[in-house]
Amino acid sequence: MTYSTMVKSELCQIRPERDCCRLAEAYGLLLYSRLLGEGHDSYATETKTIADLMAQTMASVCGVYTDVLTLAKTGSNGSRYMVKIPNAEQKKLICARFAGTSGGILDNDCCVAAFLRGVFIVCGTVTEPSRDYHMEFLAGSERRCDILADTIGRAGFKGHKLQRGDRWLLYIKGADDIISIMKKMGSLYSVQSIEQTRNVRGFRNNANRVFNCDQANIDRTLSASEQQCAAIRRLIEKNGYAGIPPELREIARLRLENPEMTLRELSESLSRPITRSGVNHRLKKLMELAEETQNPTNG
Repeated sequence: MTYSTMVKSELCQIRPERDCCRLAEAYGLLLYSRLLGEGHDSYATETKTIADLMAQTMASVCGVYTDVLTLAKTGSNGSRYMVKIPNAEQKKLICARFAGTSGGILDNDCCVAAFLRGVFIVCGTVTEPSRDYHMEFLAGSERRCDILADTIGRAGFKGHKLQRGDRWLLYIKGADDIISIMKKMGSLYSVQSIEQTRNVRGFRNNANRVFNCDQANIDRTLSASEQQCAAIRRLIEKNGYAGIPPELREIARLRLENPEMTLRELSESLSRPITRSGVNHRLKKLMELAEETQNPTNG
């Protein structure tokens, strides 16, 4: 089961308590399944729960009764289900039920939620949260896309219109807006799934930032250590350890033997521990001596 199917299955279980909300949800279901006008008399889906909801809605809101038909399987695809309006007279009954009501059918906030729920059930998709935060409504016509954009806008969200070929869609990006819309539609379980995924993502991102920061510090330490070891070797090649001032010999030997050590670890490993700053000063002195040895000044 895809994430979108799971969300739709959850939404199909919601039963509006108020007549106005039942009408608004039916309007969303029937308008965006193209069963209102446009000559369409059937709607097919891969989810039986949706087909059952469509049949129940047409019966309870419009007084039109229809069976849910199981279509023959094609290839490796699973079953598909169809709700078909019996005849032209029944289609007129459905259209008449909404004639002159579209202007005020979405006046109440509760009805907007019911309408969006119906629209999403028949033409919406939402990406699996672990992959991306993207919600999309395949509205079909520009008119339906505009109705949806206006409704979502009045609900406080920003939808983006897009044309693909001869079809129009509305999409929404970002976890916060998608979570808010799903809460409004009533998909609470699915919202928890997104929030949990976002928390895991946030934890992983923080962990990655810490790791990258630590790795950068390690890289800087190793780079500095390589330069220090190279300088010490140049001093030893010229005069051996005897050519290194006595106060620098122990730190020189420690650095060559432990190139991976941090300044703190070096300071703690000395026979007489000193501060990190003291270790850093001695290593810098060794590098300066090596530089002078390599580029002697003329007296």
